[in-house]
Amino acid sequence: MNDPIVQEVRAARAAIAAEFNYDLPKYLAWIRGLTEARKLALVTAAANETSEKTRGPAAARAIRKRRPVAPKPHAS
Repeated sequence: MNDPIVQEVRAARAAIAAEFNYDLPKYLAWIRGLTEARKLALVTAAANETSEKTRGPAAARAIRKRRPVAPKPHAS
């Protein structure tokens, strides 16, 4: 059976695998980096929203200027 959705998913998977030269650890490291960036963006957005509501826009700007904390290396 030829399902176009299944074929599209398989083609996307093959393209991603080729992009990372079929190196699964390299791909997973990239995914982890995206996940951490998304978490940081969500935390920053929530902090900015809370700050604007409770302390005003000046406090929100101060929070935005802070450097992000480097993630702790996790044990393998």
